[in-house]
Amino acid sequence: MEPRFGMLTDDAIGQLFAPFSWPLVRPCITEKQKQTAIGISKMLWLRLVTGADNEEAVYLDLQRIYGSNRDANISMGSIYFFKMKTALTDEEVRRLKDHYSDDRNFARLKEWEP
Repeated sequence: MEPRFGMLTDDAIGQLFAPFSWPLVRPCITEKQKQTAIGISKMLWLRLVTGADNEEAVYLDLQRIYGSNRDANISMGSIYFFKMKTALTDEEVRRLKDHYSDDRNFARLKEWEP
């Protein structure tokens, strides 16, 4: 049961994050790779739920991670825009944005562990 309109439970958020992060987490072999993939997914999740996921911002974030490795930046950007972001429906994204528009929920993102 959800606490109130626009608010999602931690379980509901986890159920949305799982398919979102799957394109990065799925190919991981080691625990270190998985943790790195989850970290990158969380960064992209933050962009998504705040509506700040335009191409320029996403590619700037990826450049901070991968440096001048253009191929890695383009590959990761493509995975985000064509696999991760499309794993959620417009309604699910809207509900996430509503949830994180509450400053208390947004503040909890820092400590959030998927």
